[in-house]
Amino acid sequence: MVSVIIATYNAGPLLAHALDALAAQSLPPHLIEIIVVDDGSTDGTWRYLNELERTRPNIKIFQQPHTGGPSAGRNRALAEAIGSYVFFHDADDYLGPDALRSLLAMAQQQDSDIVIARVSWIGRPDAEPGPSRTVPDADILDAGVWRALTPHKLIRRSLIEHLGLRFCDDMVQGEDQVFIASCLFAARKISILGDRDLYHRRLLPDNSNLSRQLQTLMNKQLTSSRMVALVVANTTPGRRRDRLLRRVFVRTLPPALNRPFMVANSRQRNEFIEVMQAEVFPYMPDSVLSELGDRQRLRMLTARVGTAEDLVELNRVLRSPVKYGEGDLPTYTLGAHLDRLLSPGDRQVGVPRLPAPPTLCEVSISRRRLILKVSLAEPAASAGRLSLAAWLPGSATFVDLGPEISRVGSTLTFKISARRFLHDESAFSAGRGAAVTDQRQWVLLLQAERKGKVMGASPIMVPSETLRPAATRAEEETRGSRIQVGVTPRGSAVVTVKRPRRMPAWHRPRLVV
Repeated sequence: MVSVIIATYNAGPLLAHALDALAAQSLPPHLIEIIVVDDGSTDGTWRYLNELERTRPNIKIFQQPHTGGPSAGRNRALAEAIGSYVFFHDADDYLGPDALRSLLAMAQQQDSDIVIARVSWIGRPDAEPGPSRTVPDADILDAGVWRALTPHKLIRRSLIEHLGLRFCDDMVQGEDQVFIASCLFAARKISILGDRDLYHRRLLPDNSNLSRQLQTLMNKQLTSSRMVALVVANTTPGRRRDRLLRRVFVRTLPPALNRPFMVANSRQRNEFIEVMQAEVFPYMPDSVLSELGDRQRLRMLTARVGTAEDLVELNRVLRSPVKYGEGDLPTYTLGAHLDRLLSPGDRQVGVPRLPAPPTLCEVSISRRRLILKVSLAEPAASAGRLSLAAWLPGSATFVDLGPEISRVGSTLTFKISARRFLHDESAFSAGRGAAVTDQRQWVLLLQAERKGKVMGASPIMVPSETLRPAATRAEEETRGSRIQVGVTPRGSAVVTVKRPRRMPAWHRPRLVV
């Protein structure tokens, strides 16, 4: 019923433990076929397997020259397997005693093509926990299946053979992602058995697990391009595709743009950039940029529009403290060439800009409040919770002015108390010649939040010359302060606040009797 496939190399006692755990399974031995492929081990593994084969009739063993990865061994075992289902097992892990019987029962009861076991980790306390509940009919996104594309799953063998599927033997790492993703897209039904730990993975003390080794640039290139091609071939444009692609653009690709890129030779760098720009970056969702750190985001944007030499230059700049430049929001200064390559929006500090710029439609100021109407393109209008904020140039001060009070189509209305702009006494400048009034100027921006985290922010633009004079004239005395809505040279909306300076107590006139 089940073919358990193990590709091994110098696993020693851990392989023996794995095979003993398979011998202790509650599923009868005659229903289990164990296929072990030795990838040219040098530690006596082959001798041990020959001795074991004589005492355990359900074990098949094969030997091959060392390849350095699991793909060739797994492919050889797939060619020999006869079970209705296959389970891919790493040589340094082990199964709980009731694992195969439980997985097979779920597969038969639900007529599932794939059954996913809950996995526990040994030696890795920070590991992300696996599924904690049983789901008979699981969605690969909503049930969290897409987060773990490891091969430790029960898979109907006819599904694999119908696809003509094998592990990519030109990849040392990431080959399991491509294989399992292909199976998930083709499966009619996927089940999760998550009520208890069934498969136990080990993080070796010396970190020698193959999955923990640094990947080459070529391996990252193959993983990224093949995963994107799979997702695009099996989905239509939209939010679901974007959620599936997130794995590539947040987890797989960003690390490749730093050390693996810098240690590769110039030919490999050029090929990598050409492939990414032709096959990968055209499908990058804008939403992933908000999940990257500033340096990761700068590398991704440079790789998307620049050359290999541009990315090398950026990595060298990022080795030193990065300078901040002037602008409507804080931006990085990366040098003359890179500043021309990347727009101020691309170089924005903290979070990326929204996919579409917000525009100011209407302004009105009463004695106590400021009312703004802001237009935002429909796709961007659904980008999480939207709120108004203000930034004081030259400082790290951002003030959250609150969410919209109403929305009609893509037009948002915000109502702000004038006092909100006056709350920070330290923000007022006491510059030269400012003997009579204090003044400060806030840049208005729209920001999108999701789960309490700011995902994007953009200055609010004043779109046309017809609106700018009207906005500039929107001025009113407000409790001893003067508020004026205007426009920066770059076209962003600003609120300028002036108020009479209060004389210090020692300078005030006193009546002497």
